[in-house]
Amino acid sequence: LDANCSVARRVHYVYRTTDTKVFAPLPDTTIRPANLATVTNNVGKTVNYIVRVETGTINRAIYQTSILHDPVTDPSPSPTTPPAGWNKKLIYPLGGGCQAGWYSQGSSIVTPLDNNYLTAGYGVLTATLNTFGNNCNDLLSSETILMVKERFIESYGVPIFTIGTGSSGGSYQSNQTADN
Repeated sequence: LDANCSVARRVHYVYRTTDTKVFAPLPDTTIRPANLATVTNNVGKTVNYIVRVETGTINRAIYQTSILHDPVTDPSPSPTTPPAGWNKKLIYPLGGGCQAGWYSQGSSIVTPLDNNYLTAGYGVLTATLNTFGNNCNDLLSSETILMVKERFIESYGVPIFTIGTGSSGGSYQSNQTADN
């Protein structure tokens, strides 16, 4: 859309199937599929296993967020009406792979569709500038983490806490962001 490589934000829904136990596109946000699974998060709330996935650009990075949200029963998400399945906690998986030499933006991104995180009720955030194989600049990574988290807070509300996780360069980013 502009010189910063922005794209229009989009939201789509996926659901977890009961038969193949995979994420599948939700064909209609007003009708529940027959093979829709349910999930009980880590605070005891049982909800339909439907995931709202938002994709956009922030800080010239492609970001994605995912959260349990049933568009049929839950109101539109906002800081005052967060999704019923969200446990009010965030996980931010960070990717490794820092390469010496060239620094270029890539399309590699850690998936926000992590079954373990989502079944527990966590919101999951990620961005391309938080995979060191795309970007090896810890300050830019930290800035992107803060901006993506801010976007999430504007959509769903303030979390109780956020956990940064990853191995190799992902663990570096988690520690460097705390330092930065």
